[in-house]
Amino acid sequence: MRFFESVSHTIRNYVEFSGRASRSEFWNFFFFVLVAQFVARFVDAMLFRWSPFAGPVAGLVSLLLFVPQIAVAVRRLHDVNRSGRELLAPCVLLLATPLVIGFGRGFLPRIVALGLAGVTLLMFANLLLQLTRKGSTVPNRYGASPAAFSFARQG
Repeated sequence: MRFFESVSHTIRNYVEFSGRASRSEFWNFFFFVLVAQFVARFVDAMLFRWSPFAGPVAGLVSLLLFVPQIAVAVRRLHDVNRSGRELLAPCVLLLATPLVIGFGRGFLPRIVALGLAGVTLLMFANLLLQLTRKGSTVPNRYGASPAAFSFARQG
């Protein structure tokens, strides 16, 4: 699939958590989200004062693209025969890290926070590894391969 076809396919299936997504579909949408966020931040900087935090335009773009990002990531994990639930643990740990860091000022809370940050990084590294792996070309428990008959779609 070409870039815009891939992005429009992902947006059309924005709440579809079943099935599989190819590597190109996932990474094309990832790049699209980065560009959309950059443009939204630029518009925020032009219309409003620049801030290191998201402005109203960037916040709206983030809100609109959140569910499609999760859906395509779940489908991408399905393509490598992994469950979409594997997204849950790293995201929960990422949200819990600031709470643990701000919890205490002693030596032990800092060690716990450092350990939690390390575990979170390892989980995201594993997730990144799964997202970059080549998907199987044969059907798995999540459906047919998105790339198996890609030659039939062209033309």
